[in-house]
Amino acid sequence: MRFPRRWFLQLAGGATLPAALATAALLMSASTILPGSFAADCSAANCGAGQAMPFRQGPYFNHALPAGWLVMQENNTMLLLQSRDRAADISVAGIGGIKQHLTPEVFAFQRMAALRLTDVRFTSVVYIIPMAAYDGAAVMDVTYTAPNGRMRGLVVSNVATVYNGNIFDRTDGVMALVGAKERIWDAYSDWLPEVALQAVHTGPNPFDAPRREAERANQADQLASAHREWAKRTWDELVDYRSKIQADRNATPVGQQWYDNPYGGAPIRQSAGPAAIWINRNGQQLPTDDPSFDPRTPTDPEWQRLIPKRP
Repeated sequence: MRFPRRWFLQLAGGATLPAALATAALLMSASTILPGSFAADCSAANCGAGQAMPFRQGPYFNHALPAGWLVMQENNTMLLLQSRDRAADISVAGIGGIKQHLTPEVFAFQRMAALRLTDVRFTSVVYIIPMAAYDGAAVMDVTYTAPNGRMRGLVVSNVATVYNGNIFDRTDGVMALVGAKERIWDAYSDWLPEVALQAVHTGPNPFDAPRREAERANQADQLASAHREWAKRTWDELVDYRSKIQADRNATPVGQQWYDNPYGGAPIRQSAGPAAIWINRNGQQLPTDDPSFDPRTPTDPEWQRLIPKRP
């Protein structure tokens, strides 16, 4: 199944959204939904550089935490994870009670603007089955400008349109944005989005949206488990879809190279874009565009730099 790219409409502030957003054609149809359930364990085939990752239960969110990453912010409406070199980050942001109809694309654009990200451009849209308690969702490739430079990434947006009887009441939504500096995005793109998808708000009143509070009380573990199932299913289907599209175009991966495994395993194929890629004994990788960056700390010394294989 093919999801055609759309023409784009220039928005204020240099952002772009598909022109189809201005029409009823934006409504999700069966022909443009990825069918969809997150196995607790991952294998070498589907985890790649993000394997063996611990989960953290914070005051508001349950989420995976990549090695070499820090929790920068966590409150009822926002989770921000960032690599130690500040070249990549994950933002999960939500809000409830918006008094206008919003599509997943427009909601994501508004949230990114609220985070002071500029020159936002969505370059493709794929509609997916939404997470629990939401009724519309989309995945978009995105480029944008952050305080630390130009970024590439992926954004997953879920919205719930709430009615009071037959009368529109509000839109609630949540956005998971994963991005890295443009030069190193390819080293993150095949595993970091799944990490972002796994983050779930486990509090009683998520994103200040007055919805289903009683049902969520004391159910953090069940909620996290169910959400991981959705995240795993969604990511696997998106990867499969994109692989088929790439095969259809007979595209050969470019910009990649082989690296020696410093721990004695098989050679590692990864992006040639980053200035350096560090790896730990669990196989988790930390790409960076700073050649002088060193992730090793007294409490986390088990990192080695990947060295390109000689011809």
